[in-house]
Formats: sequence, structure tokens, C-alpha cells
Amino acid sequence: MSNHGGSYMLNEILQVMEEDKVFERLGSKETASLVQKIIHISLDYDCNRGEILDGIGERLGICSYCAKSSRKLTDGLCQDYRTGLNDNR
Repeated sequence: MSNHGGSYMLNEILQVMEEDKVFERLGSKETASLVQKIIHISLDYDCNRGEILDGIGERLGICSYCAKSSRKLTDGLCQDYRTGLNDNR
């Protein structure tokens, strides 16, 4: 069972950080690293990375499924995941 409350709390924190321009100061590489660390920690609390990155992952260039940094996202998903998804159909 997923920890939806924890996931959405982390999403709100990321949005506050974006509003406060934290990610602009960090730059894209460090932002991706920080968000990936947060997601890694969240897995111990049964959070859902799709919910954490909902509405913000695409702006930050982070795939909402695999949490990899990617400049080309479609509907929040990276090409690697979308290709794998298409192969399984």
C-alpha cells in the first residue's frame, strides 16, 4: 500500500522549493541529484514517485516513473521508459 500522504507532502515541498527558486540556484544537475536522493529516501516510507513528481517532474526534467534526469519527457515520462512501455504492449 502506498503512502499517498507522504508522497503529496514531498510534492508540495518540491513545489515550495521551486517557488523559492532553490532549483534555479542549484542548477539542473544538482537539482536532479537532490530530487533523486529524496525519492530514494521516500521508498523506505512506501511513497510513490509518480505522486511526488506530479506536476513538477516534467518542469525539473525528471521522469516520474524511473526518476532519471531527461530533457525529453512526454507526459512526465522519459523516452527509455516510454519505449519499454511500448515494447510490452
